[in-house]
Amino acid sequence: MRLTVCPLVSGSAGNSIYISCGGVKLLVDCGVSAARVEAGLREIGVSMDEIDGVLITHEHSDHISGAGVLARKYHVPVYATE
Repeated sequence: MRLTVCPLVSGSAGNSIYISCGGVKLLVDCGVSAARVEAGLREIGVSMDEIDGVLITHEHSDHISGAGVLARKYHVPVYATE
C-alpha cells in the first residue's frame, strides 16, 4: 500500500497537507482559503472532488480557515474534536 504525503501550505499564515493511502484521500487541516487549497491540489494533480474528508488537528485559524467553505462546496466531511 502506497502512502503519499504532500504539504500544500505550511507556515504561520496557514497549514494544509494532502495525504492518501489505500484509496483514501484526506486533507489534514485547511488553514488557508478554499481557492488556495484547490490550487495546491491542482498542482499535484488532485481534484477537491476526490477528497474523502478533512481532518482538523486543532481549532486555530491557521488550521481551519478554509474548512467550512470546502465542506459546504464539496459536501466533504470535516473531522475534529468538539
